[in-house]
Amino acid sequence: MRQIDGSATRRLLLWWFDEPSGDPYVTLNFDVDVGPLRAFLDAYEREHGVRVGVQHAVSKAVARCLVELPALNVKILGKRLHQLDRVDLAMPVHLGGKGKGQSANEADETGMVIVHHVDRLSLGDLARATRKHADDERSGRASIAGSAFARKAMRVIPDALMRPMLGAGGWLVSRPSVYHLLEEHVGVSSGVTNVGAVLSLPKGARFRAASASSIPQKLGHVASLFGVAPSEEVAVSEDGVVGTRRVLPLLMIVDHRAIDGVLMATAACRVAEALLEPSKLL
Repeated sequence: MRQIDGSATRRLLLWWFDEPSGDPYVTLNFDVDVGPLRAFLDAYEREHGVRVGVQHAVSKAVARCLVELPALNVKILGKRLHQLDRVDLAMPVHLGGKGKGQSANEADETGMVIVHHVDRLSLGDLARATRKHADDERSGRASIAGSAFARKAMRVIPDALMRPMLGAGGWLVSRPSVYHLLEEHVGVSSGVTNVGAVLSLPKGARFRAASASSIPQKLGHVASLFGVAPSEEVAVSEDGVVGTRRVLPLLMIVDHRAIDGVLMATAACRVAEALLEPSKLL
């Protein structure tokens, strides 16, 4: 057995996720018939000339939900609840292999982008903004202020310095006044992650929706997180007749300190309704 030098992301995650203690997070898995959404997205591309992906549509549905249910669009800062008046969504980006200046351990890393004011963007604008930020992240240009520099610094800063520095940064961002100053650049209402979307399983293998117990909170509280898994064919029974249907597995995690079960269930229903009736996303 030997110790290995993890990538910048791995070192960050080792600090970000502590051993479970008083875990306040609740997870809900559900799926939605993806047929109406796929037909809608095909029609949207023909009409507007913009390719909108499933994750873009889910992101828009989440943003719409956060506007309709303001109690969902909150943060815990300084151990107090704070209402947000805008919707900014964080999304992971697969960096797609070894890039310039990356070590072997960083050849398959994940970056992060933030799309601001998602509630004000059209579906087409959201798709364009997301792709632009993702291209910036993959090419090494910082889509989030300071993120490229932070990744480089994380490779060389020893743990004895890294952990106190990150802890101090997390403490600062948890101050309402500091968060207000940084909100335009790093503010996040919720996250939408494409769980397993980068997988290409062999024939005969089947991806199942992932679950998680918590959301990383140390560099800024997020009260909810949504995950999108690859769509798949499942057997369904309707009026005693068994058939197949392509469904989109979805994951929702909430911080129970900020969001109760009734609000969580209501939010899941709102997101599902928007995906089943995607014209609402317009």
